[in-house]
Amino acid sequence: MIYFSYIILPCNGFAQKQFRYIDGYSINTSLGIATTIGELGHLGTFNPVISIAVEKGISQKINLMFESNFGNLSGYENEPYFSRFKCEFFQSNLLVSLNLSRLFEESRRTSIFRPYLGIGMIWFHTDVYDLKSGAFLRTTADGTTRHTSIFQQAGIGVGSKGIYYTRELVVPFGFMTELWLSKRLSTVFDLRYSWIYNDKLDATTAYNLTTPHKIGGVNSYSDTANDAWINLSVGLKYKFVSLRIMKQRGI
Repeated sequence: MIYFSYIILPCNGFAQKQFRYIDGYSINTSLGIATTIGELGHLGTFNPVISIAVEKGISQKINLMFESNFGNLSGYENEPYFSRFKCEFFQSNLLVSLNLSRLFEESRRTSIFRPYLGIGMIWFHTDVYDLKSGAFLRTTADGTTRHTSIFQQAGIGVGSKGIYYTRELVVPFGFMTELWLSKRLSTVFDLRYSWIYNDKLDATTAYNLTTPHKIGGVNSYSDTANDAWINLSVGLKYKFVSLRIMKQRGI
């Protein structure tokens, strides 16, 4: 019996050590309301955005998350543009988050506070209309529109003419709070700012390629990079993990 226990105990210890470092993953789904920052951005205009993400812990405090966003954006502005825009988009992000709760209290499991920073690509199509008459003014997919290279802010882009979706670099950052409902399920609240490396999200800019002193026009493409969208969302996060390794890293 004593001999048998000498064999079993080391095996159990080895198994626990192995399971302690085996990471599972989580699926996150959320619904948010988004508003646009731009020439035609208006903080009083909100649109629904859906997000789906796969999350995985790489340490006790750091998580990686691959995420996709889908939705619509809109906004308007009176003088000097007297225009409104409608945008449909989808976006893919790679996010790195830091679990601040575990920096101060290792045993905390009921709530988590996590700031994050990432990088991604956004594909969008935007149309602009006259605010008074409703007449169609311009689009991001007309004959003069081209894809731009990732870090090109102004000028003629690279790619075929007449494209439908314009793609651009985006830098999302913000913070999320998780409230655990059970061992596997939690509620996630997320406040995010997605900074876009161009001024074309609302198809409106203070500059014009052919006439620099003219506002707007079909050839508008700004030399500033100030468009963005803000999102406040709530969702659910579910752990895919064996019950015997619930205290694994990060997820």
